[in-house]
Amino acid sequence: MSCEGYVWFSILETLSMRISDLLWGVVLVGMTVAYGMTFMGVQAAKRHDVASHRKWMTISCTMVGLWLFAYVTKQLIFGRDHFGGSPEQYWSFYVPLLLVHTGLALTTLGLGGTNMVLGIRRLQYGIGAGAMVAGVTIHRKLGHLLQWAFGGTLLTAYGVYLMLFYWFPAD
Repeated sequence: MSCEGYVWFSILETLSMRISDLLWGVVLVGMTVAYGMTFMGVQAAKRHDVASHRKWMTISCTMVGLWLFAYVTKQLIFGRDHFGGSPEQYWSFYVPLLLVHTGLALTTLGLGGTNMVLGIRRLQYGIGAGAMVAGVTIHRKLGHLLQWAFGGTLLTAYGVYLMLFYWFPAD
């Protein structure tokens, strides 16, 4: 490879790393913002403000969709990030945390999709406010589980990020 070719390759590699880092930031910030919006939606539901609850949850679902798109795009373009620690650290710390994170993320997506459909159906049939006032419904029960699963997903995502880029970075 010529000197000029090597320089261009080096520039492209550096640019690709910066875009990858930017996408990681978009993924983490987007997920955190979406979690905050779900919290606002839950507070609106507790006040029996159906219109506000619907607004916050719609925005949150949109944010999660954008987050998922950014994450998948990052994985397709740049591939997986590599763990830089020892094999013992990899199997003792990283893999268990990644498995918990993956399980929580899949649970969050499943519960979120199911709960979104239930909430939309309740609004469609005009029973949203009455169901909220009447007490515990399937939508409400799933919402509680979803809030915990989403929070766990968020915490473990930050743990995976810290392990990959700060505690055990690949060289």
